[in-house]
Amino acid sequence: MTAQPRKMSEIMKEMAQILLRQLRKVPSSEAAHVALLFANIAWNECVGLDRAREGYRNVWEVIEAENPELWNELKSNDINAMIDELVRYKKDHYPDDRRRILICGMREANVHVEWIPAASPGVDSRWEMELYGLVRTGEREKAIRFLQETRSLSRKEAVKRATEVAADLGMK
Repeated sequence: MTAQPRKMSEIMKEMAQILLRQLRKVPSSEAAHVALLFANIAWNECVGLDRAREGYRNVWEVIEAENPELWNELKSNDINAMIDELVRYKKDHYPDDRRRILICGMREANVHVEWIPAASPGVDSRWEMELYGLVRTGEREKAIRFLQETRSLSRKEAVKRATEVAADLGMK
């Protein structure tokens, strides 16, 4: 029997805590969110979803604007070095876990992660993440157009595929 993989929320929390200066002290919401965001970026980089650092820069800049002191709660203000540390951690501790993170954040005081399985051989992981992301965020019409434009599917075929993705995500 195959062992169940650890919950992604536990792993993301574990990775985010690596970046905190004081482990015994509860971090500010902003520091917790930024550390979690960096853990998410590092994880997805390790499974072939690069370019996330720049794509998420605006997110941590908004959080930083709310609380510029958040950097005092983290080990460093060198963002790339912190993400690089988390990349090494993921490779050392979870080298075979290829799940891809769609959503990672906080719900109330809990870490919440939604993920999809590793890409199948021959599947363009970035393309698939874009499709799943559109469906997950409720932009089904955009997902349908995306399928039509990138895979030359008829509208009927694209609707069927978007519906399958929604079912994979536990959505109606």
